Amino acid sequence: MIGYWPGRLFRMNERDSRTIAIEVGMQNGGLASGIAKEVGKIATVGLAAAVFGPLMNITGSILASYWHRRPPKE
Repeated sequence: MIGYWPGRLFRMNERDSRTIAIEVGMQNGGLASGIAKEVGKIATVGLAAAVFGPLMNITGSILASYWHRRPPKE
């Protein structure tokens, strides 16, 4: 939602908004893992990234499948 709706707010087309939504989700998971590792608190802070990683893959796949069946209107 954080990637999709700002794109639509700034009048980007549907295809670009969908792309931004998926990219934002993918980058957040990696960023959380990297921050936890650099801070040295992988056991505590890294827990959020460990939970979000698989959740991101599942929900991202569901969203991509949903959007694949509904092509964007040009």
